[in-house]
Amino acid sequence: MTRVFAGTTFSCIPMLAIVRKDIGVWLRQPTSIAATILPAIAFMIILYFGAQAVGRNPIALMLQDYGPHAQEFVNILSQSDAFKVTVISTTPEKGEEALKQLKVAAVITIPRNFDSALDSHKPDPVTIHINNLNLDFTNDLRRSLPAAITEFYSNGSNMADTNNPIHIHIQETDLRSQDVDLLRFEIVPILVLLLTTSGIVNAGLATAREWEDFTIKELLLAPISKMTLIVGKLLSGWLTTLFIAAIVLVIGATSGYLKPEGTTYWISTVVIVLLIALASAGLGVAIGATARRFQRVTSIGIPISIDLFFLSGGITVAAFLPVWLQTIAHFVPTFYGTHALEMAIFYSSTEGLALDLSVLAATAIVAVTLGMLSLRRSMFA
Repeated sequence: MTRVFAGTTFSCIPMLAIVRKDIGVWLRQPTSIAATILPAIAFMIILYFGAQAVGRNPIALMLQDYGPHAQEFVNILSQSDAFKVTVISTTPEKGEEALKQLKVAAVITIPRNFDSALDSHKPDPVTIHINNLNLDFTNDLRRSLPAAITEFYSNGSNMADTNNPIHIHIQETDLRSQDVDLLRFEIVPILVLLLTTSGIVNAGLATAREWEDFTIKELLLAPISKMTLIVGKLLSGWLTTLFIAAIVLVIGATSGYLKPEGTTYWISTVVIVLLIALASAGLGVAIGATARRFQRVTSIGIPISIDLFFLSGGITVAAFLPVWLQTIAHFVPTFYGTHALEMAIFYSSTEGLALDLSVLAATAIVAVTLGMLSLRRSMFA
């Protein structure tokens, strides 16, 4: 029993020394930290501006009637999630000039006889002049104005029932417990990208550093087992990734952007993060042992992380992608990690959790095995 305990202690001490050394070197190298977080930050900035661009389209509102019905319709347009009224004027020329200068995406005109035509149950057209520069924005505008008109007619408190020629009642049933805005929804794929990049790059650089700095021979001649060295490399990459993940989760929970509700969903979130980080670290060790150079690790690891980000539905809902891309996504492990985190963090749901955890656990086992075999082979090459 004493021998086993002594042997275990002897193996743990050098293993922890390897972990401490790798993490210490990482903290002292800004380039390694930058390579870890810059891809996620870059995509976060891109998605932020993208969400601002597609969230609410700027419009000019030409108001030629100041009656109560017209004012109510103006309020509906102003409070709509689809429009951002940037110009309100009675002069058509002002709106058309803003449209030509790309200050607005459309000009909506409320005619001067809007209230009288509505009360008389006569045709009452509201015109829209669209700059169809981009089909996506154009279709948003084409759908949003009829939706605003429908809301106008459905609000019976604004017009006496005897004067309202159309009675519309909307009954909405939501599948999810809450609405999540586009930018917040994209934070989870960004988190998965950060975990993937951190694990691959940090574990890869820590492994490749031994060949880059010619210290691999010293480690091989040291009185430690090869398994101790291998586990130490895997553990250092894993812990570095978890350190970054902990910072993100703390900030997310404090701000409310990434805050699971309840102990159950916190536990599932932590388990998912642990598995993604472990799989990424295993893959990083395999890449580092094969590449043996810093530049090769970053040139291989970062593109792989970005490809996994896109293929798992990083910039949109994977279920809305073309069928062939959906098929590919179901073979990408980060797809299951993203789905599991979204269910736990946003919707307090365990939908598909068993499958997600099974895929992530299997991926972690395969990646760690691949990393161990690659590093063992490289040490004896």
